[in-house]
Amino acid sequence: MKWLRTLVLFDQGDVIRSDDWKSLHESYVRSIQSIDNPRGSGRLCLRGKIRLPNNQWLRNGVGYLRARFLDHIQNIEGWRAEGAVNLARDREQPPIRLYPSLENYREPITSDFGGFDLVTRGDNGTQIAIEWETGNISSSHRSMNKLAIALGAGIIQVGVLIVPSRGLYTHLTDRIGNIGELSGYLSMWESLKASVPRGLLAISVVEHDELTDDQDFDFLKVGFDGRAAEGKTKK
Repeated sequence: MKWLRTLVLFDQGDVIRSDDWKSLHESYVRSIQSIDNPRGSGRLCLRGKIRLPNNQWLRNGVGYLRARFLDHIQNIEGWRAEGAVNLARDREQPPIRLYPSLENYREPITSDFGGFDLVTRGDNGTQIAIEWETGNISSSHRSMNKLAIALGAGIIQVGVLIVPSRGLYTHLTDRIGNIGELSGYLSMWESLKASVPRGLLAISVVEHDELTDDQDFDFLKVGFDGRAAEGKTKK
């Protein structure tokens, strides 16, 4: 698999020059590049999407890519999973105003954010969270928002979202989030830097090495949830 680029949306406190960030970035790029298909080939070859007579599409599933990435970064690169990040419901909300009373109000937090794909720690104590996108564009927004909130709360100092290029996206099911659809929102996440005492927020873009139309070449396994089914119909 190819790593195309890493976009650093903000860097507060010069995290970008730290040894922990350098080590992490080198490790997860190697983990990206380790993802191959067929296994042992050294390259990620995918069957290109095909249209069926019923106007649905056959595309590749996404779970294989995430699983291979996490296996390599933990078992080969040696990054140890630290467990879930606790974005507690009892953290203080900013005051907002009610209308028409104009009173100050703090809305209680009644929902959980869920964990990140990997939370780990650098040799110098930098707390790091990585998300590998396997959901739709709404999932990408949730991941970026979770990372930004965790950075603002000082729970992590590095947050990374790994997403497909637009070229890879078209051959994956699940209407998966991708850099093309996120590109219009980058300025919004960049503007959140003022709320972060020290931290770096980044997006890394990945892509397949090659496509094939060989009919004997299998698609990557697809899930069977509702979103995967919807992904079969997209153009």
